[in-house]
Amino acid sequence: FADEHNVPGIAESYAALIDSPDVDAVYNALPPNLHEQWSVAALQAGKHVLCEKPFAMNELQARRMVKAGEASHRVLIEAFHYRFHPYLQRVLSLLAEGVIGDVQHIEAQFDVRIPYSAAEFRHDPLLGGGALMDLGCYPAHWIRTIMGSEPEVLQAACVRSEAGVDVSTRAALRFAGGVTAEITTAMDDSAAKQHCARIVIEGEKGRMTLENPIAPHHGNAIIIDADGVQRSESVEGESTYFYQLRHFAAVVDGSETPLTGGEDAIHNMQLIDNIYTAAGFKRPDFV
Repeated sequence: FADEHNVPGIAESYAALIDSPDVDAVYNALPPNLHEQWSVAALQAGKHVLCEKPFAMNELQARRMVKAGEASHRVLIEAFHYRFHPYLQRVLSLLAEGVIGDVQHIEAQFDVRIPYSAAEFRHDPLLGGGALMDLGCYPAHWIRTIMGSEPEVLQAACVRSEAGVDVSTRAALRFAGGVTAEITTAMDDSAAKQHCARIVIEGEKGRMTLENPIAPHHGNAIIIDADGVQRSESVEGESTYFYQLRHFAAVVDGSETPLTGGEDAIHNMQLIDNIYTAAGFKRPDFV
């Protein structure tokens, strides 16, 4: 890869990479079971870290990672790339304007068919696989971002594969004030051949449907049904990853406040933990 793309520097190991004085920041795109180990190591080596989702294997690991970031005085951001796109900013602005009134119920779905393979980490429980971890972390984050608060889990159910991961998960949740939510995710044959990413927000005055919030640069829609009138709009922009990298750099130079990471990352892992617990889904013990 380095030869093909004319990359001048090659590290022989992750340790050598983060020890390099030429490296200022690290993107940790390893499987979730390696997020804490190498994110913390990079932070302690004085590097800023953009860590892939899901942030960690559980809430406990997430707390240790955040603590390491604070102790090192380095930036640690979770790579929920959708969060930085103008599409999401527009959605939040419309909700703040009250176009559908106070939110009463949210349904969030993200399905992607991921066929089983022994080499596919998403089907390995020890590596942090599972539909909720890999895909459902997005709906969990979507509803938390929309509400700006943390929900309780009312009930949940998972379908376990022979490999020991959840291939589909559904959870019913409730926020303070009585707002309810449901998140669903699937990576088995029940998922569409092409991914399905959708959020439906019911308000006291109408409904807002968000089509493709995960990758709005590949086409998106905000459909509003309110007061007997339906209107739709889309938001132009660059790739979500463009805005993610720009935000990460801005947080590093101190010109922006991080939108993910910190308490947000801890609470998202806490919600995932709580959904598994409510579903009675036993996962390997991760220290």
